[in-house]
Amino acid sequence: MNTVTTAPIETDTERSTQGRPRWTGLLLYCVLAALYCAVGIVLVVRYNIFEPDAPNRVANAGFTIFARDPHLSAIGFVWNPLPSMVEIPFVWLSQWWPALKYFGIAGVIQSSLFMAGAVLMVRGIAIDRGLPTGWRWVAVAAVALHPMIILYGASGLSEAAQMFCLVWAVRHLMRWCESERVGDLAWAGIALGTGYLTRYEVVPAAAGAALLVAVVTWHRSRYSDRLQATVLNVAIVGFPVAVAIIIWAVTGWIINGELFATFSSQYGNSSQVAQRMAHVGRTDAGSQWVVVAARLLGMQPLTGLAVAMAVLIAVLRRKVDALVPVAVFGATLAFAAVAQHFSMTFGWFRFYLLAIPMVVCIAIACWSSSRPDRARSSGAGHSARPAAVLLTTSVLVAIPVTTPLVVNEDIAYGQLESSFISLVDPAGNPPEKQPARRRLISERQLAHWLDAKNLSDGSVLMDTFLAWGIWLSSDHPKQFVITSDYDFSAALNRPWDMGIRYIVATNPQLNIPDAINRRYPALWSTGAGIATLIYSADGTTTDEMFRVYEVIGKPVDPAPAPAAVPGRPPR
Repeated sequence: MNTVTTAPIETDTERSTQGRPRWTGLLLYCVLAALYCAVGIVLVVRYNIFEPDAPNRVANAGFTIFARDPHLSAIGFVWNPLPSMVEIPFVWLSQWWPALKYFGIAGVIQSSLFMAGAVLMVRGIAIDRGLPTGWRWVAVAAVALHPMIILYGASGLSEAAQMFCLVWAVRHLMRWCESERVGDLAWAGIALGTGYLTRYEVVPAAAGAALLVAVVTWHRSRYSDRLQATVLNVAIVGFPVAVAIIIWAVTGWIINGELFATFSSQYGNSSQVAQRMAHVGRTDAGSQWVVVAARLLGMQPLTGLAVAMAVLIAVLRRKVDALVPVAVFGATLAFAAVAQHFSMTFGWFRFYLLAIPMVVCIAIACWSSSRPDRARSSGAGHSARPAAVLLTTSVLVAIPVTTPLVVNEDIAYGQLESSFISLVDPAGNPPEKQPARRRLISERQLAHWLDAKNLSDGSVLMDTFLAWGIWLSSDHPKQFVITSDYDFSAALNRPWDMGIRYIVATNPQLNIPDAINRRYPALWSTGAGIATLIYSADGTTTDEMFRVYEVIGKPVDPAPAPAAVPGRPPR
């Protein structure tokens, strides 16, 4: 009788801890989250430095609980929902700490938590690969202490959430490449599906992961089972992403009538890019390939070297797991480069942020063995030496190279980085003259002006596409009838019948005309016969951005023209 001996199954907990104190990872997570959060609070509260998209997401979270008609769909469908959903509990706490809403600190907490989680995932990959303790901390430092990681961990944006999900997916795909455990493949798919709820750019990463899984499965399977095994594995990794895409699209279609609002909505990214192209003929400081390369290599100068190492190791040593970071991170970076070159996006510097964990994950993947016992006994082997050099260089070279680029207007072209020139050179670039340092100042003043009137609920009509900062800065948010309210359309069409006393209009020449400007094209210039101008405010520049009109009543229909007499011109 034959007996089958099975090796003990190593659980995820055992693989992640390897006998080390369980609190080490938790302590690391708490320290990094506190660091990123503290940096963000100082930048926002002390220096008024932030990316407008960050507090805008906080406003979206606030609409769901503090608007006149609180409901979850008020979160909006132009941006993916997960970051704002995470911020909802923190916005709710603003009843006791108003800065969470007023300064957008809820967003800072969101990004700091996700970025600390991404670094913790990198540490987990290093543990899985059996890196010695010292090199494991070098890998963590190469990501956690990178200036752009600190900056965007503190920013309140969605890049941190996207990075967390993609590093999470990379970790399980690397495990699957070694063990072919279906569970790891499923977790990778869940990570990618969750990632789609943070940013649409996860779609290229999911496509890269599916392609890698298909190729590896086809190569490893028996000839008779290749097709079936390949289809099943691709379905496992792709199913969560497909479900996330379908559910989010169908939900948007049911509520707003748009499957993909970011592309089809008047307020979406595609519309904003088109508007920018129509006005200035470009979307950023330059879309040539040399600019794309400069930004990618400026973010992480070892990107090309790391990709070449991954391909070489995969070919020579048949370590396909070295290609996992290239397939996942590289696909998204390639999309960012192509989209910038063809002016499909604004080409912000932060779109290349994933190059930082990609290089470090490649170095970890190229280590000699994923088995801790073999890694320790062999001294990491010859193949670990280039990986160790790559990790060391990431700390000693990549960080010093990227740091000064934060204030380089040609490379670090973006709304957040442009603020730092006034900190480095306040004499040559006075903060009060820097548009990036004047964000939300006018909105806060206007909100206080309205708050002082002690208006009743639903007295101010406002489209929050560009005026969200006014709502966010107000102590009485229910005084506004905003875009997500159920009666917004009725108030827009008949403000004189709906108790509207004031209408906040935005300059249609400076951005996409909002719903109010489209309904009343002459409102900005003349009041459209329904309101009179009583307040005006600039934006971040000296250009007039906001006007407040007091509703005077229903417009008077013009007298009909006299009928023309045959053979005689009308008077």
